[in-house]
Amino acid sequence: MMIVAAGWPSVTSTTAAHGSDSARTHRLSSAPRLRMQVLLTASSLRQSLLFNARGGRPCRTHQGHCANLSEASVAGREHQARMRRAPPMNKPMLMIPGPVDPPDEVLRRCGMPVFAHYGSDFAEFYTALVEKARYLFGMSDGSVQIPTGSGTTAVNMMLTSLCAPDDTVLVLNNGGFGDYAERNLRCLGIPYTSVKAEHGTAIEPESVREQMLRRRHEFIYVTHNESSTAVLTPLAPMGEIAREFDALLLVDAVSSVGGVVIDMDGSGADVVAGASQKCLELPPGLAPVAVGARAWDYMRAMPDRRVPYVLDFMMWEWSMQARGDWHPGLTTGPTTMLYALDWMIDRVREEGLKRREERFRAAGLRLKQGIEALGFTVITDPRYASPVVTEFVLPEGMLAEDLHTHYLQEHNVMVGHGGRTNADGESISIRVAHFGRAAEDARIDLLIEITREFVDRHG
Repeated sequence: MMIVAAGWPSVTSTTAAHGSDSARTHRLSSAPRLRMQVLLTASSLRQSLLFNARGGRPCRTHQGHCANLSEASVAGREHQARMRRAPPMNKPMLMIPGPVDPPDEVLRRCGMPVFAHYGSDFAEFYTALVEKARYLFGMSDGSVQIPTGSGTTAVNMMLTSLCAPDDTVLVLNNGGFGDYAERNLRCLGIPYTSVKAEHGTAIEPESVREQMLRRRHEFIYVTHNESSTAVLTPLAPMGEIAREFDALLLVDAVSSVGGVVIDMDGSGADVVAGASQKCLELPPGLAPVAVGARAWDYMRAMPDRRVPYVLDFMMWEWSMQARGDWHPGLTTGPTTMLYALDWMIDRVREEGLKRREERFRAAGLRLKQGIEALGFTVITDPRYASPVVTEFVLPEGMLAEDLHTHYLQEHNVMVGHGGRTNADGESISIRVAHFGRAAEDARIDLLIEITREFVDRHG
């Protein structure tokens, strides 16, 4: 397959089976003002940069940088030679709860030549991208912003843009990312109350309502998919309580956006923070955030807001409104990753978020049945089991560190560390992702087989 692109393409795709690159055909429209063409092949991640040199003469855009096509080819060969001389990096198969191995098409798009983050062509592309990203959040009234950064960036933006020192936040803490929220709030000097749950369980709505009756908090903060404990907290009951007490519901959905139905409109979530490297199957680097209408009203009414420039939702919105036809993003963004995100959102919409969540959950069931048959246990409350990650406790007498060594050193497979320990403080659990390529049957079956090998050796 060969893809020739010019400018910011619009993409149509026909796929015989989800996740297969072989049957895709692409039609890419050209942007007439951009003269750079990209030749991508499905058999290799290397790109050949072909400049429109008008019969071999230097192109106007790249005059002085690349004299002709042969010079570009020489430069490309020299770069490839340098890469071959570089020390090799071990690249394991990723079964951790993010990042996972991206689809080939995502890697191809991320590896395209860099486009500018401003200009009318880019502005048109970016405006359409943030509009279609609403689907990921199930939001009709509000706006989506896509800053550069990790999920941590998105969460920091959510807290710094909305919370002031005279506010209070009710943190629903059922794992490591609830702990992170508390640390973040302490750094910001914002008072909070924490409601905690046992490892592997979600916080019940009645516990939240009781705390709000004792003291009304301006915000309720919840981690939607707590990947450290493999627990999914339903959002609708929390949204109902937030509305009851006229509070805003802030959601860390870093490990669920793009893989789990969120439905901001139906659940009552006011701000949802996401990330590119989890269920969206991209490399780390993008921090999509959805801000609902109630949150915008709250920010506009805040007196004397003092928010760091790059972390301020209102500055990002200003950039879209004031200069959206030329420079829509507030800062310089990773343009090729945005191009990859555009493709991935189309794939998510084609499959449908509900079907996608069901597919990931089915992959988790396949994994769970195979691993439990080897003597491992899953102690997560089944009512709240995550559809995208599962935590397994090893058979008695076995240690997670030994299993990690077996996976990585003998089979070049990486899984996540779990939060369970024995009486001596040694880790006895692992976490395994089953979203993106980690949800493929072949990868799950491989993990089951190499786990069987470990159990036979240590049992």
